Amino acid sequence: MMENPDQNSDYALRAIQEPRLRETEEFNQWISVPENKELFLDLMACKEAVMRESLDRRRKAKMKTRIWVAASAVAAVLVLAFLIPSLFPSFFIKEEEPVRFFAATVSGEHVMLQMDGHHEQQLLEDSVMDIKEWKTLTPDTTCCQTLTTPRGKSFLLVLSDGTKVWINAESSLRYPVAFNGKERRVELKGEACFEVAKDEKCPFIVSADGMDTHVLGTKFNVRSYATEDRHVTLVQGKVQVTNTNSLTSVVLQPGQDLTYTETGEEKISRVNIATYTAWTEGMFYFEDSSLEEIMSSLGRWYNVNVDFERVELYNIRLNFWANRNAHLDEAVELLNKLEKVRVEYQDGTITIKHI
Repeated sequence: MMENPDQNSDYALRAIQEPRLRETEEFNQWISVPENKELFLDLMACKEAVMRESLDRRRKAKMKTRIWVAASAVAAVLVLAFLIPSLFPSFFIKEEEPVRFFAATVSGEHVMLQMDGHHEQQLLEDSVMDIKEWKTLTPDTTCCQTLTTPRGKSFLLVLSDGTKVWINAESSLRYPVAFNGKERRVELKGEACFEVAKDEKCPFIVSADGMDTHVLGTKFNVRSYATEDRHVTLVQGKVQVTNTNSLTSVVLQPGQDLTYTETGEEKISRVNIATYTAWTEGMFYFEDSSLEEIMSSLGRWYNVNVDFERVELYNIRLNFWANRNAHLDEAVELLNKLEKVRVEYQDGTITIKHI
């Protein structure tokens, strides 16, 4: 492991420039160090800023040429449209309605906590909760609580055994107030990142929509939204994931992602773990990701509708980084600067159009 700060910076820059390096075990070990991960994400943000500036310069350089070309093109189109209207059927066809991809909900703005059999209560200010501090915790407690996050909010929960759980937007976690049996089982809907306290005699199990993830002590991310593929991504340690329908199991190594597709396909791939865990650091981080996946995340976080002009726009692939705490307008501006699609936001709806 590199101890010299300059060596770490050089390595991080090389990893940004050489995507294949990020697929190696060496990189996975290097980025598992919190300081290295922070350095890498900071440099990625710098890369994004440079990319923005470069795009601005390109746009300004092309502006004069575009004005002349656009004026000429408009004149030609007007002449041809007047003389040969049959060549321009699109002028006379009603524009297709956008394809609704992601519909915003009217859910409340607060993180909610519910004890089994009791009414929900709002968690108004804190973004972190340690349940050991609650008076309901006793040695023989067997009741459960459910913590639910709305769109646009995430939450850090510390369970009674010391396990840390980062819960993403539009998710819920049901967990015992105290773990008293031979296993520590929680139930997840949505997405969460777990840093599990080690206890070899009492395995930790995350149940999420037909898959059980068994661990002793490790860090991993589980994504299980109803409208998306399900993922288990291992950051460090080792996990065993069981498909509760087929009863088949696989063991993941650090840097691997297990995907269950909507069609039932199961696949394991080596990934850049930052793309699955950067949200816990307050970042949107997508690398060679589909526009469908990117907009799903943005729509959920900002609680807005997402419409695509055409279905084929779903599969455009992009590199995209942004601060999750920034205003939606900034994310829209960044997407437009990539010059792959035109993104418009109005009245609670983002519309994706061809350029």
